[in-house]
Amino acid sequence: MAPKISYNQFLSELQAGKIAGLYFAMGSDYYLYRKFINEFQLSFKQRYGENASLVQRWGADLKLATDVSNLLGGGGLFSSASLIMLHEIQDSGTAVKTKLAEMLGTLPTDTVVLVHYSVSDFRKAKWLDAIQNVANVISMTSPDARQLPALVGKMAQQRHLKIDEAGIYRLIELSSGELAIIDNELEKITLFLDDLTEPVSRQIVDQVAGAIENAQASQFIDAIFNRDRQGAIQTLVEIDHQGKEGLPYLVALLYNCLIQLMALREPPEARKTISQGATSWYFLSKMGSVSQNYSMAELQDATRELANLDLKFRLGSMNTLTAFTEWVSKVV
Repeated sequence: MAPKISYNQFLSELQAGKIAGLYFAMGSDYYLYRKFINEFQLSFKQRYGENASLVQRWGADLKLATDVSNLLGGGGLFSSASLIMLHEIQDSGTAVKTKLAEMLGTLPTDTVVLVHYSVSDFRKAKWLDAIQNVANVISMTSPDARQLPALVGKMAQQRHLKIDEAGIYRLIELSSGELAIIDNELEKITLFLDDLTEPVSRQIVDQVAGAIENAQASQFIDAIFNRDRQGAIQTLVEIDHQGKEGLPYLVALLYNCLIQLMALREPPEARKTISQGATSWYFLSKMGSVSQNYSMAELQDATRELANLDLKFRLGSMNTLTAFTEWVSKVV
């Protein structure tokens, strides 16, 4: 079996320009995977230049074994190399995964492949063992509670924020330890402060990061779960009127809920994975009864639309209330 390297070791190697031919990312932490993808693409472009090509596919979009054969055919005449990223590979058919495992052992020299498997506990399958045997395996699972304070401190340091211990623990408390939410809140604190040398205390965290009342977040999630479009949009308007940039907070919250709902559509032996990364047991306890309200295809579409929504927020290309209302109208 190929060596399993740590997440931080992987990032260090990328920053040093070391890129292997095949990586297998396992786990469902949204923040870690998003950062992972950004660093991977940047390092790939720096090493192979602007003529390098990038191809992304989701497991659900790969229907036939020939789809994999066509993807892994090499960089082509007009590209210096190809980076192929296959997200959520567990959603593809068995024939696709078997063909993928077969071809990964003999990749063209101008091809780099990243395979993403967003389930924390591996199932027993020959194709899965075959991929792990030839790939560099990187964990995308959320850190445990003991590791969180140091990690949050490092995340703040990367944004040139000086957050004290009380501020770190308050941020973890408000976000339920969700890295994606913590990242969003640190970004908001950066925009809030006139002087980044100012210490970030518990008081500043409460002032900036207390984006939404828990009752309103619960009300919104309930409306989404029950396909109550009018109720969801009404709650969005109420949150927006608070004037605390509460809507972007819901992106990370919703992403976790969608992932957990998709896990509930899996066979019984895989369902234990839904508790990993759950925002709270209050939300988790509701999921079993509502998981049948959406098909797997609808949940996958909703997740892709949510990624587009997050991009709009970050680019500032659309009013947040308008963008989120548009998402609800498409999905619910």
